[in-house]
Amino acid sequence: MLRRQVPVRREWREVSIVMMTKLFLLFTLICAVPVFAANDESKPRHVQAGALMTLLKAPHPQIQGPALTRIGPDVPELLVEYATSIQQPVQVRLRALSWLQWFPSPQSKAVLKSTLQASNVDVRTTRVCLRALAVGFGAEMLPTEREYLEHKDVQIREAAAYALGDIEDRRVRDVLVAHLDRERDIAVRDAIMASLKRISARESADPGKRRPVH
Repeated sequence: MLRRQVPVRREWREVSIVMMTKLFLLFTLICAVPVFAANDESKPRHVQAGALMTLLKAPHPQIQGPALTRIGPDVPELLVEYATSIQQPVQVRLRALSWLQWFPSPQSKAVLKSTLQASNVDVRTTRVCLRALAVGFGAEMLPTEREYLEHKDVQIREAAAYALGDIEDRRVRDVLVAHLDRERDIAVRDAIMASLKRISARESADPGKRRPVH
């Protein structure tokens, strides 16, 4: 019996060595990633494009601006490219449009506004563009968001009402309250109330942002 167990033990020992080697290589790769990420200027464009596309196609990516910036300096141009390419899946284009909020520039604003104003734009794309413009460009977009708050489509009014809550400007509260008085749709009213709550939360966290009382 002992002689028969020797080959089995030897086989398990060999498997263990292989597994340990793979784990060591994986650990080494993980440790090397931050170093590579820090030196983003040396990344070729195709490497940046591959990393960005992986995130764009991920099931539920929770991405903020700093994480995208670490991919490399070509990310803003790549996002514009993906957002405007009809060859990309809809989900990729929508995420690219949304992530342009982290890179406010004349180019990203032009892409978002032209997409928003396209004759064939759908509600989902409109919602994404309104939110990205509000987050990325703030008070500058107040007239645009206010215009869409008067839209005949209930879903678009709802999207505008929610996006307005992302604009840190004291005029936003008055716009939302005034519209709340005449809005009949409950979904839009709920979006307005949600935005007013977010505004109040910001003001509580930073008293300097409170509207002066006259």
